Amino acid sequence: MKIVIVGAGVVGESLCSELSEEGNDVILIEKEEKVLNKLVETYDITGLVGNGASYETLLEGNADTADIFIAATESDELNIISSIIAKKIGSKYTIARVRNPEYSSNMQFVREDLGISLMLNPEFESAKNIANKLMFPVALSVENFFGQKANFISIRVEKYSFLNGAQLKNLEFDPQDKVIICTVKRGDQIFIPSGDFTILEGDIIYIAGSINSVRKFYDRIEKRNLKINSTMLIGGGTITHYLIGKLLENKNKVKVIENEPVKAEKLSEAYSKAIVIQGDEADQEFLIQEGIKNYDAVVIITDSDEENAVISMFANSITNAKLITKMNRTLLLPILENNTETSIVVPKKVISDMIISVVRSRTNMRSSTMSLLYRLENKVELITFEINKNSVAIDIPLKELKIKKGTLIASILRNGKMIFPGGNDMIKINDSVMIVSTIPSIEDFDEILERI
Repeated sequence: MKIVIVGAGVVGESLCSELSEEGNDVILIEKEEKVLNKLVETYDITGLVGNGASYETLLEGNADTADIFIAATESDELNIISSIIAKKIGSKYTIARVRNPEYSSNMQFVREDLGISLMLNPEFESAKNIANKLMFPVALSVENFFGQKANFISIRVEKYSFLNGAQLKNLEFDPQDKVIICTVKRGDQIFIPSGDFTILEGDIIYIAGSINSVRKFYDRIEKRNLKINSTMLIGGGTITHYLIGKLLENKNKVKVIENEPVKAEKLSEAYSKAIVIQGDEADQEFLIQEGIKNYDAVVIITDSDEENAVISMFANSITNAKLITKMNRTLLLPILENNTETSIVVPKKVISDMIISVVRSRTNMRSSTMSLLYRLENKVELITFEINKNSVAIDIPLKELKIKKGTLIASILRNGKMIFPGGNDMIKINDSVMIVSTIPSIEDFDEILERI
């Protein structure tokens, strides 16, 4: 598939890496020649120096014949303009990265009016991700799937948990509140477990189920009944803007620490019910003075990865609060994962997963349509598919399907009801099916089946 990307920033580079690795023909347009050359040397892509909003540059970059055009520069206006031009000259599907809250509030109207296929906002999606994590204070990650009808969460197994030493087949569930433990991370290894698998202390387990059933299972694990009633946000950027509103809606007490006076003043004017303090986010004495120890959650979202890492390690040493840290680049992730209890949000990963899901769904028009993609360290993928009449799996008992090794059909959504299938269950037309697989770059549901 031919994909044209404009902008070689954090998101653009991530997309070049991911999409070229999946075998797509990627053309990157970037105005800074030195930046462009570095990425061309690193990834299997073609580069073009130029302005992504220029008609001539887009023609030279083959945007007129692109299957997918992605505008991912730091400028919303440039992204919107270049996407409009690309669509006009022939790009089949256009995606624009848009961050400004003023655009986001009218995003759907603007998108339809201008003919842009999809607008994505990394900061808004990251704020949603953080808000989800705060609903499950002990969870390391929280995702929604099946159209917000189900949750997928990860939790570290503690020494005194009833899960420590338990075999999966021996876990008891109310039939109405069943969940599935579909993936387990142990050290550097990741398993798709069978019923004989034994969970151990320190394992990170990934649990899927309906929203109510996951909540009930979570409450069985988390006996302390922790609730997030107060949150300190360290950093007052765009993610903070989106997140404050969500927290205030949930009756959260919110305090924001922001170093820049102008940003602090704007947030204070926009959110009168939040406490906004202008001061040095990295000053440990200042954070203690502002009561960091007294908050149920601390969310660290400054614009500096290094600063976020240092603040996280400091907060981890002085408070038992739920910690969430934003990281733009993955270099420092191992340090945080090994030395803190923080949950990590990587905006570029949130957006990359969404875009790759779109790319794969447009590549595949056979037995299914991909509706969600979640990747665990590029080793395991959780994917949901909408099944159509062309699938060879329809109306065949699952026990008779030859499913490839390393793949689990975890759940089925049919007529609003979630099913955890056994061997006698069958897939029907219009089912939504969630799979978990170690097979890379799956585009179509039928790809998980052995060819007969």
